[in-house]
Order: sequence, then structure tokens, then C-alpha cells
Amino acid sequence: MSEVSKSQKPGKNKKKRRQKKPHQVALRRYNSTALATTTEGNLLPNEPQLYLQAILLWHAGDWQALAKLDAALLKHHPQHIELTSFKAVAHFQLGELDTARALLSELPRKNRNTVRILISGAFNSLARARAALSHMQKARQHFDKAASAGSIVENQVLGQARWYQQLAQLGINSAWSQCNTIDKPGFTVKTIGQVALGDAWAGNTVNTVIFRHHGIFSHNGWQYTAFYVDQHTLRVIQRNLNNNELLQSDIKGDYNIKDAHNSISLGMDRDGYIHISYDHHGSQLKYRRSLAPECIANWSDEVAMTGERESKVTYPAFLMPSEKAPLQLLYRDGNHQKGSAFIKQYHEAEQCWKDSDTAILSGAANHPWTSNAYWNHPVRDHNGNLHLSFVWRTHAIGEEQQINNLNICYAQSFDNGNSWHSSNLKPFQLPMTQVNAEVIWPVSPASNLINQCSMAVDSHNRPHIVFYANDAEGIVQYQHLWFNGKKWKHQIISNRTMPFNLCGGGTLRIPISRPDIVIDSNDNVFVIYRGDLTADRMTTLYLKAPEYDYSPKNQQIIHNEPLGLAEPVIDKPRWQQEETLSLFIQSNEQPDHDIGHADIAKPVYLIDFELSTQAT
Repeated sequence: MSEVSKSQKPGKNKKKRRQKKPHQVALRRYNSTALATTTEGNLLPNEPQLYLQAILLWHAGDWQALAKLDAALLKHHPQHIELTSFKAVAHFQLGELDTARALLSELPRKNRNTVRILISGAFNSLARARAALSHMQKARQHFDKAASAGSIVENQVLGQARWYQQLAQLGINSAWSQCNTIDKPGFTVKTIGQVALGDAWAGNTVNTVIFRHHGIFSHNGWQYTAFYVDQHTLRVIQRNLNNNELLQSDIKGDYNIKDAHNSISLGMDRDGYIHISYDHHGSQLKYRRSLAPECIANWSDEVAMTGERESKVTYPAFLMPSEKAPLQLLYRDGNHQKGSAFIKQYHEAEQCWKDSDTAILSGAANHPWTSNAYWNHPVRDHNGNLHLSFVWRTHAIGEEQQINNLNICYAQSFDNGNSWHSSNLKPFQLPMTQVNAEVIWPVSPASNLINQCSMAVDSHNRPHIVFYANDAEGIVQYQHLWFNGKKWKHQIISNRTMPFNLCGGGTLRIPISRPDIVIDSNDNVFVIYRGDLTADRMTTLYLKAPEYDYSPKNQQIIHNEPLGLAEPVIDKPRWQQEETLSLFIQSNEQPDHDIGHADIAKPVYLIDFELSTQAT
């Protein structure tokens, strides 16, 4: 049953030896996979994560949140002086002078850290005054001094977050790329469109997990997306890209939205019919298709595709058609430690799906340990060929049940997935397993290698992969892996200092999102992510072709609202067609292990960005 409504709305990989600072050594001792909480949901007073969270709030200039820290509880924290100093300066910034003075009176006099933090607050006040007078260059310099004077964890992009936050508090609509004249990034970002879609479920990341394929796509002047409004409403949106006219269709049902795996994926066949699959985690296939081309008004009943291998479905990913390839569905049959990846293929003339003869990837028959392959975003290149990169997961490790994703592997297909080859064109015997898969980047056990990231191809159809895993010092970093036509190259593309481990079952509360990637017609790479590097703002990192040298200055926050635990959901077909970066944006919570959801709804937006590179 559907309900329809209509509305009008306007480097080179150079390894540098890091000089360890005392605070970095201390931070590495902590495991930040989860935040210990009281029964009221607040951080425990002696929990190290409270200190790390306060640092992020400090760098972002979130005075309201810092001022809410409970002064009585802070007295029991090992970093009591620094935390209380943060809170005092926050009250100063909010004009609550008596409260700030009372807090400072309880601290030791002439404490070095307190003095630094107070000086930082003074520079922040000067910067706000300069910004209010439109003296933007001076304001930026004062903000930089504020960050350096009170810095506990130095980070250029967090300085950018502070800049955005403070201008927003002053009601100044001014972007980093327009106002910053110091260490200017090698690209500019311009917001060229934004459409509000209303409020929707935000108690976890089921609407914004990165493995939605596709969570949003464009075709023939229309853009399509879908999300859960609540446990009984799946909403499909059709947006006219010429005038932002919106069509809306609600598909009623009973959806398990408290499991973030149960996301919605969309596809379109060569006749224009829309296909939708949703609400899976090792469960019966749920699938519908539209009853008319390019129309979301009416949908089929919930139907099977072929009826074969459809009782334990997870991660359905539609592979968009090309001139020589039909719409396809890649999905997992099985579970996280004993799974196989299959492809189904849609035949427009008969309006039916057909199964492949064998699995593409399988760890179900491994002995003595079974395993499962997790793929990154699959890619159909400019010639219609398929590219697949993936990691293998085996049993968890140790008492903490640390997730054990191993190695990054690669395969390509020139015949719509019937046969597969390595990067040096050697054929595989199917199914590919941990034994015969091509390992293009080895990753040791329990190295916090994340599964289900992203991949794209350049103008030469050469794959680029982005992911995160530990660096040599045990700190999780974003990483870039690409094929230059002869060999695979690798580099680290972040400078994080806070460790965390991936432990336990379900969806985890992780301080950084998985990264996504798009590549422009000049082969420049843009990596999109959200996390503790940017106080949970959505950010883009630019890697200039052909060397792709990493520089921290080439990172920009592109959306200034904190997004909680959300991940990037990108309209890949639109980027391929016109190089417009169009994102599905919603701020989400995400309880660790999918336990203890908050029953909340938050706004959903479609936001379009234009990325322009400059001579550097």
C-alpha cells in the first residue's frame, strides 16, 4: 500500500617519524570503543573518554555543551583541573561571569594548563569581536592563536571546526573557503542546493550507513532516495533536479529499524522501473519494484526475486545497468562468519530475476575456520566492467572479542560477473576464497581494519580504495590504496592521535565514519568522511592527481552541522554524470552493539555541493 503526496520547495607515501608528546602517549593507553555511562546516560566522572570528548568540544568551540559538564562530578576526574578550566572558559564565553569566577576560585593558582586555557578563551573573544566587525583575516588569526594557546590535541581541521562554530554562533554565514587566507586548501566547496525532506528516525544509523547501494541516485533529471520515518513507514522521495519539486510515497510495513544493518537500497533497470530492497540482516529477502517507469506512486507487493538463496539475505547492493549490462543485485547469503556473495541478474524483457551459477566469494566451506567476505562499494567502470574489493572476517580475537578483518583483496569481471580476474588479468576459479583471492594490501589480524568502505575508478578505469585501519603505532588512520596500471600504491591520509578498537557484536559506536570516495574527470580524488577529526562535521579531503600526495591543509568541512554518528551517503550516478556531489544528510545516534536506542527523529536533507580544484 502506498500513499503519495506532492510539495514544491525551492603524496607520495613518505613515512615521517612522529615525535611522541606526553598527551599522545597517554591517549594511546585508552580503548575508546565504548563510552562508560551512568544510568542516566552521562559519562562517568573518572572515565578517560570524558576528557577526550571535552577536548573535541573545546576545539569545536561548543560552549553550551562544555558548560553543561557537572562540576561536582569533575572533581573526581584525574584531569580535574583541565576539565574545570574548560568549563570555566565556556561560562565566560556565554557571559556567565559569576559562575566562571566561582569555578576558577576552586583551582590552584598559576596552574600552567589553566593559564593556557584562559589565554585561549581571551583570544577566542577577540576573534569573535573581529568577526562581528567583518575583519575576517584578523578574526581568523585570533582563532588560530586561541587554538594554539589552549591546545591539548593539535589539529588543523578541528581549528576549522572552531572557525565555523564561532561564526555560526555570531549569525555570520561565511564559509572557510571564502574567509580563510592562511594555508588555503587546493580546492573550493560551494553549496549549490539544499532540500529538506522532513523528520525521520534517528535513533541509530540505519538511514545513513555507508553500505546503502544505492541510498540515493539520479537518472534522467530526477533524484531518488528512501529512508525510515518510523518502524511502520518507509518513505520514498523523487526530486526534480530542475526545480526541486518533490514527490513522496510511503510504503507501510513493520520494519526492524533498531538494527542498523537493515538499511534501504535502490536501483533502476534499463526500462526505468525502480527496485527497492530493505530490512535485512540474515533474514528473508524483502523486495518490491515500481509499477511504472520513473514513478514512485505505486509499488508491487513484497515479492521474491527467484526464491533461491533468499532466506538469509544481508547487504543487498544494486549494480546499475550499462549499455551492455543489466541491473544486478550483489548480496550476502549467510552470516558474518560463514557467508557467501551471490549476484542476481534482472531481465527486462521477461521482467524477472535469474540466479548466478555459483557464489562469487565464499568462506562458508573453509576449514577449520569459516569466514565471510565484506565488499566495499562495487563499481561498474566506464566500459561496463565490474570491480570488487573486499576483506575477509574470521572469528573474533581475545576476551574483548576484537573484530578480525584481514587483508584487502581485489577482483574484476569483464562479463557481468560470470568470471573474475586479478589485477594482472589472471583468472580465478570460483568461488574466490581466502586461499585464492588476490591480496593487494596485507593487514594483520585485529588491526581495526573496517569492513564495507568504498571504491571508485579513474578515467583509465584504475581502482582507488579508501578504508581505515591501524597505522604502525596502533592508531586508526584513513588510508588510500590505488592501482597505477603496474602496481598497487598506498598512503595514510589522516593524522589521528586517539586510538580505538573494534570489539563486540552488532553495530558499534565508532568515533569516525567509514570513508567514501569520488574521482573527477581529471583523476583528482575526493575522500568524504565524518568523525572526531572534524567534531563530527562532514568533510572532504582532496588528493591531487597524479601523485595524490596527502596534505592536511587539503581538508575542508563542507557541512557545518555536527552529524552524530552518520556516514556519507552519496549519489554516485549523479557524480558520474555531472560531477555534482549530492549527499543524503541526517544527524544520527548509534548505541554500541545496537543496545539502548533513543527514540528520536531528526531532519533529513538532500544537499548538493560543487567541488572546484585550483592550481597548487
